[in-house]
Amino acid sequence: MKSYRVPNSTSPGFSHILRNPSTKEPFDFLNIDKNMTVYHIFTKSAAETPNNKFLGHRPYNRKANKFMPYVFQTYSEVAERATNFGAGILYLRLMIFKRFCMCPETTFEVLKRNWPVAIYSINRPEWTIADKGLNTQSLYSVALYDTLGSDSMEYILNHCEAPIVVCSLDKVPKILSNIQNLKYLQAIVCMDRLHPEDDDEYGLPYPFNVSSVNVLLQWAKSKNVILFDMYQIERMGSKNPIKHRPPKPSDIYTIMYTSGTTGNPKGAVTTHSNYAYAADISSKFGSNYNNTPSIVSFLPLAHAYGRTRENTITLQNGYIGYYCGDITKILEDTRQLQPTSFTGVPRLLTRFYDAISASTINSPNPITRKISQMGAKIKIENLHSKKIYDNYLFDRLIFNKTKAILSSKLENISTGTAPVEPYVTDFLRISLKAVISEGYAMTETASVGSRQPEGDLSNGNVGTPGQLVEFRLRDVPEMQYLSSDSPCPRGELLMRSPTVFSGYLKNVEATEETLIEDRWLASGDIAQFNEDGSVSIIDRKKSLFKLSQGEYISPEKVEVVITQDPLVMQAFVTGKRFKNHLVAIVVPDPLTFIPWATKIVSSNSSDTFQGTYTLESLCRSSEINGLILDRVIQNSKKSKLNGFETVKAVYLDHRPFDVDNNGLLTPTFKLRRFDAAKYYSEIIDSLYES
Repeated sequence: MKSYRVPNSTSPGFSHILRNPSTKEPFDFLNIDKNMTVYHIFTKSAAETPNNKFLGHRPYNRKANKFMPYVFQTYSEVAERATNFGAGILYLRLMIFKRFCMCPETTFEVLKRNWPVAIYSINRPEWTIADKGLNTQSLYSVALYDTLGSDSMEYILNHCEAPIVVCSLDKVPKILSNIQNLKYLQAIVCMDRLHPEDDDEYGLPYPFNVSSVNVLLQWAKSKNVILFDMYQIERMGSKNPIKHRPPKPSDIYTIMYTSGTTGNPKGAVTTHSNYAYAADISSKFGSNYNNTPSIVSFLPLAHAYGRTRENTITLQNGYIGYYCGDITKILEDTRQLQPTSFTGVPRLLTRFYDAISASTINSPNPITRKISQMGAKIKIENLHSKKIYDNYLFDRLIFNKTKAILSSKLENISTGTAPVEPYVTDFLRISLKAVISEGYAMTETASVGSRQPEGDLSNGNVGTPGQLVEFRLRDVPEMQYLSSDSPCPRGELLMRSPTVFSGYLKNVEATEETLIEDRWLASGDIAQFNEDGSVSIIDRKKSLFKLSQGEYISPEKVEVVITQDPLVMQAFVTGKRFKNHLVAIVVPDPLTFIPWATKIVSSNSSDTFQGTYTLESLCRSSEINGLILDRVIQNSKKSKLNGFETVKAVYLDHRPFDVDNNGLLTPTFKLRRFDAAKYYSEIIDSLYES
C-alpha cells in the first residue's frame, strides 16, 4: 500500500483515514510546533549562506531590444533590503498619521503591527523582498493577482482594509483611477524607480518614460495620495532603523483571495505556521539534488503554489530566477537559469510535449522520426520495468539535446490542477530525463496535499497524502459517490494538516462550510481511494446542474473526456434545465487541429469550405464541426459516460479561454462557468435550436 490506512477510522458517511507511510502515528494538528515561521526560514538561510545567490532577474536592454542574462542578489543583500523595507513601511505609516491625524490611539495601532500591506504585481524580486520585509515587522501581505480587473482590485483592497499597496509601475494609474473608491488606501509604493537621480542605469518599463512618471506623481499629489518607490522606502528604513519584530507561528502570514469562479473572491487567512510547515513538507520531495536547488518563478505569487515553492527553495538554501514577464519566453528563461526543478500546469507541459515531439517522434525527417520513435519506445519500456531514465545510445543520438531544451540540470517537474495525459508524462520523463509527479492541493492548505512519491511512475492519480497530511472521504449521495463503494471508496475529499488555513476573512458562513468538525477541510472535489493506496480526483461537487430528466450533471467530468482528444485544447460543457442534452464550446489545439482539418477540407471537393486554411476559417467548416462532434461522442462512449452525459452539439471557437482578453479563466486557469455561459449565451441558444 502506498498510503497508510488508519485502523478503525471509518464512521457512518465517512471513509477510513489515509496518511503518509512516514507519519503513521497519531499527531495533534493544533499544537505541533511553537517556533517555526516563514520569517525564521529566511533568516536561518541568510545566516547560513549569506554570500550565496538568492533572487535573480533578467534586465531588459532597450537598445538591444532583448532580455539579458540573469543578475542575482545574495541572501545577505536581500536580508538588508528586507530589513530596511520593513522599517521603512512602518516609518511611512507613522509619518502618515503625523501628517493627517496624529493621536495616541492610531499610533498605538500602527506599532501593534499585524496590519496588512497589499502586493500587486507580476513575479519579480521586489515582490519577495517586500514580502520578507513585512515579515521583519510582523506585518502581513495581501496578494493581488497581476491580472485583476478594477472591480476585483477595489473589492479586495477594501475588504482587507489595506492602507498601503506595493505595486509595479503599470498598476499605479489603475489604482489612482479608482482611488475615490478605495476608502482605506493611504499610500502607494512603486516597485520601479520614480526618480532618475536615484540610479545611473535608470530604466523604466515600457511604455513609461520620465514625463509620464512625472504626470503620475502630480496625479497622486492632486488626489492627496502618497506615492513613493521602494528605494525611497528602503532609504527611510535605513535612516530610521527599527528592530525586527519577529512574528509568532500563529500570526497571519498572508491573505490570499481565491480567484472564485462565481461571486466575490474569498480571502483565505493563513498563518506563518501554515506556510512554514508547507515548506518543510514540500522540501521532503526531491531533496537529493546533485546541484543547488533552483526554480524559475512564474506561477503567480498571489497563489499558494507559487509562495510555497519559493519558501521551499529558501529553506533548502537554493536560488530563484524570475521569469522575464512574458510566458511565451519561459523556455528562454529556463535555458538561461538552468533550474533543477520546474513547476508547471498541465497545459504548459503539453506545450513542451508538442515542441519536443515535433522535432523527434513527429519529425518531418523520416530518419530522425524513426530513431526517435524507436528510442522513445525502448526508454519508456525501461522506465516502467527498471525505473531507468538513461539510455546511452539514444540519449547521445536524441535525448541529451531534448533535455537541454528546458534545462540540462533539470531533476524534477511537479504539476497539478488538472490531469496530464499518460503519453505526455511518459514522453517528457524520458526526453527530459526528469522525475515528473502529479499532485493535489488548495489555496486553503498552503498548497500542500498529495504528491506522487519519487519512483512512482503510475498515471491517473495524484499520489498519496504528504507528510503530516490526512485524507478521508465524505458521502455525496446526490451524485451517487459513497465511501462504501466497492472496490474503491468515493466521495468528497476532506483534508487535515497543520497547513490548513484559519478561515475566510469576514466570512463566517463560508468558513463553517469549508472547515467542518475536527478541523477537516471540505475540498469540494470528488476523490477515489484506489486499491494501491493512491488517490484520484474524479469529479467536482460544486458545479453540478440538472437537465430536464432530473439527473445531476458534472460538467468537469465531461470536459475531461473531451479534452483528452489531442485535437482539443479547451472545452466548456453546459446545459439548460428545460433541455434534455448537453452542448459544448470546444477550442481546438492549433498545433494538431490545423494540419488534421486542412487535410480533410483540402481533399474533399464537395465541401462548401471557402477561404484560406486558417484556424478561424477551419472552425467555421460544418464538416469539421461534425467530425469533432463525432469524436466527442466516440470518446464519451469509450469513457463509458452515460447517455445524458454525452454532448449532442458543439461549437468550435478559435479564440481560447484566457485571463486577459475574454476573462473566462481565473488567474489559476479555472473556468469561470457563469461568465462563460453569459459570454456564449447566443451561441448556446443556437446550438439548442439546431
